[in-house]
Amino acid sequence: MNLQEINELSKNSELRKRVKSAILVAATQISGEDPTTVTPALTAIQAQKRHSRATLVINSAQKQAEVFANAISAQPGLYSTIQIGENDELVYEGTGTLDGDIQFTVNSVWDDVAGVSYEDKQP
Repeated sequence: MNLQEINELSKNSELRKRVKSAILVAATQISGEDPTTVTPALTAIQAQKRHSRATLVINSAQKQAEVFANAISAQPGLYSTIQIGENDELVYEGTGTLDGDIQFTVNSVWDDVAGVSYEDKQP
C-alpha cells in the first residue's frame, strides 16, 4: 500500500465507524484501569495521559475516530490486511477478524495518540 492508499484508507467511512466503536471500547477500559495493576505498571504521567485521551474519546468519539483512523491506517500490520473495494467497502485479507485487528491496532497506538513519550514510561 502506498501513501495515497493509506490516506484513502484513513478517510474511509466504514473504517471510521469501526474505529469509533473500537476507541469507545478501549476508552471505557482505560478509564477504569488501575495503573498499579497494569503489567507493566504505568507511571503517573503515563496513566494521566492515557486517562485524558480516554475522556476525550468518550466526550467526542466522532472527532477522535478521525484522529485514531489516521494513526491506525499508517500501521503496516493493519494496512497490509485491508484494501478498499470498488464500492468503497473494506476488503479484509487477514487471518483473524477485521474488528479484532482494528481493536488490536487501536490498543497498540493508544499511548502514541495520547502523547505518551519514552521518558513518560520511565520509573
